Amino acid sequence: MENYHKSNILAILVGFLPLIYEISSNIWNGDNGFFIISAAYGLILLLFALSIDLEDLDQWFAEKALSYMSVFLALILILNKLDILPLAEIGALYQLAIIAYMGILYFLDRHFNTKNIVLLLLNLNVLANLSLKGATLLILIISVLAFVFYLIRVAITFSEQLRPVLLCVYLIVLLISLVWYVPELPDFILKNLSRNIAAVLLLLEVIGAILYLKVRRRLSINSHLLVGIIIFGLVNEISLIVAESNVINTSYLVLIFILALCIVNVFGNIELDRKQRKISVLIPAHNSANTIVEALESIKNQTYRKWEIILINDASTDETEEIVKRYLENNKLTLEYVRQKEHNYFKAIRHGLKYANGEIIFVLDADKILFNQNVFYRAVSTLFGEKCDGMFVGIRAMYQRLKDGKFHLIRPYYRNEASLVKTALGFGTNIYANYAFWRREVFETSVYENYLINGMPAWYNAKRNLGLRVVNGNFVGLRYRIFKKENLIGESFSANNSKRLLKLSTELRTLHHIVSRIKIPAYSTQTAVYSAINKLHIASLCPIIFKCGQTSLKEVTPLIAEDIKNLKLDNLYLKTIIDFGSNFSPQKSEKITIPKGTKIYYGTEIEEFDRRLATGTLDQFYYYLMKIIGCGTTIYEIRRADKEKLERILEFFTIKDYVKIISK
Repeated sequence: MENYHKSNILAILVGFLPLIYEISSNIWNGDNGFFIISAAYGLILLLFALSIDLEDLDQWFAEKALSYMSVFLALILILNKLDILPLAEIGALYQLAIIAYMGILYFLDRHFNTKNIVLLLLNLNVLANLSLKGATLLILIISVLAFVFYLIRVAITFSEQLRPVLLCVYLIVLLISLVWYVPELPDFILKNLSRNIAAVLLLLEVIGAILYLKVRRRLSINSHLLVGIIIFGLVNEISLIVAESNVINTSYLVLIFILALCIVNVFGNIELDRKQRKISVLIPAHNSANTIVEALESIKNQTYRKWEIILINDASTDETEEIVKRYLENNKLTLEYVRQKEHNYFKAIRHGLKYANGEIIFVLDADKILFNQNVFYRAVSTLFGEKCDGMFVGIRAMYQRLKDGKFHLIRPYYRNEASLVKTALGFGTNIYANYAFWRREVFETSVYENYLINGMPAWYNAKRNLGLRVVNGNFVGLRYRIFKKENLIGESFSANNSKRLLKLSTELRTLHHIVSRIKIPAYSTQTAVYSAINKLHIASLCPIIFKCGQTSLKEVTPLIAEDIKNLKLDNLYLKTIIDFGSNFSPQKSEKITIPKGTKIYYGTEIEEFDRRLATGTLDQFYYYLMKIIGCGTTIYEIRRADKEKLERILEFFTIKDYVKIISK
């Protein structure tokens, strides 16, 4: 977490560059003053960059740094319009603006949201106000490259799905660039010594970034990396020519080195070997006789062929097994069929994982189907296109007879604390989704513990209180069925309540983990503001205030209690958690003894717990413990041998991060 905060500081320092340039040039007139300040600031950036774990110099860091830079570039223009800060370093500002513009165009594809649209407009406005000879030519080149590469991915390689809105944005930007462009090419005779030296150093830095990562860790040179480096280097070399700087800008060269590290780390440092690309599809099937064949057919029809299926019969009581056997008699599939006696969706996935041999794990519910025959191909292309732990896919509603309904593209995912705070402001509701392709090593560790054991969002790492490195696939991967209301009448009231209880308990667990390590001032006010802005679908622009610390449960609990009351879900388990927050006291302590043979429940086993609670077959220990928890007890004394058990139990009750366990 310390390295993550360091990367945040570095991103802010990078964003300050435009302001540093202009202030230094206005205070210390002349090239010497600018050179000294630039060199000093460049040294600070370099020291910060080399002190950060390479894992944190990723795509999210780059987007964050370029976003800050875009804002400060726009601020410089505002100060100039107000005659507060005259533009003194137009060439240097242009180079920064070109980097920001190129980066935001790329990230608009990865994260198409209101924030990046606004940043794109800011960058275009900045470039429009920096009048340099031939500057519009480079803007046009970048716009054409962005447009052409998007069309190639959509129409030739089919690695990306057509998104009309994004295509329109790229087309509008291209048309704006064409309108701006006038055939005034700059003087390409390289007479400027400073510019010549900077051009050579820039190339050496890109090579140095590759060698640095090669020495520090394993590096794979691939087509994505080569194309990215060539375009990045070409654009920055041309910007040097256009800017015609008379001074070697040290901090700019350090910025190029940091961004080159990001590019090499994201595109070249992909840990999964290119030959290891088998997808293991886990299908938990509970009473899925009517849907399982369509799910299997959607896998069978994939153009990407390196996959296997692990079908887990999750205690089905219908004809699921007979239908699967008949289907396999007429269709050759790489399929492992396993059974489990007791119905539990998460347990079924954990059970099926034992039989998986693939390096990529994907969970396909038996009542869903893959969107089209290119889903696996696009998933593998995205996973191997940049370094990440997993990849979200979009989903689309599907009515009877496979008619398409509402489309849900997963909102742009950001691996930062702001995403956690927005999750907390939504009372722990998963603001993304659990439909994703995962690298096996991540699925078996973080996803297994947080999602399959405790039921929290699969993208969330509770130990670090941070999201995993998940990217947006930006294509529809699944169709899910919408059943008519009459089809749901047969569902029992108790079964419906159990599902709601599972959802509430996992949301409370997620919420308590987040707010135990992040202080959210005026929680109720910020919750209301976020809810209103989120309904307008501009959550990326929602202002949020937070800091390191802990949010008092006495601020959070009343809102949660009111929400549960509205659901009319009267449950002793939930009442215990609410009472804990209301009566929370750092001084209350209790000695605990866990009787031998007491069953320890995982978060995903809340339905079994609730069933035993309703039938009076729950271990008596839990009735005693719920009274202790409800009193707001925060200090628990227990013998060392039972400490891990108590940690699991308190995690089950969602309060582990708010208590202290003393073992003797």
